[in-house]
Amino acid sequence: MKNRVANRAILQPFSVLRTVGFTPRWMQRFERYRKEQKRLNRDVMVMRWADGIWCALSVPCQAPQAIIVDEGQQIDAYEDARTCLDSDFLPFVSLSWEVHA
Repeated sequence: MKNRVANRAILQPFSVLRTVGFTPRWMQRFERYRKEQKRLNRDVMVMRWADGIWCALSVPCQAPQAIIVDEGQQIDAYEDARTCLDSDFLPFVSLSWEVHA
């Protein structure tokens, strides 16, 4: 069951965090993380799953602008995000850039 949920993630823009209703303190932390990642030429978006697990996902901004998160990466991100949320940490996850021929 976990893998069926974990490999069906939905990517959403960072702006979705503003509509959720986080406290100003949490939004400040999200914005700070986003600015830090932007300085590293990375973009931040939200990845969420049907069971309520979510994470702020940092991805490289290099061309091309297509982002593919394969099933293995989705499962890894799901497990990392679940661990963070269970431990009362903000779920910040980073996706590495890979070139496939």
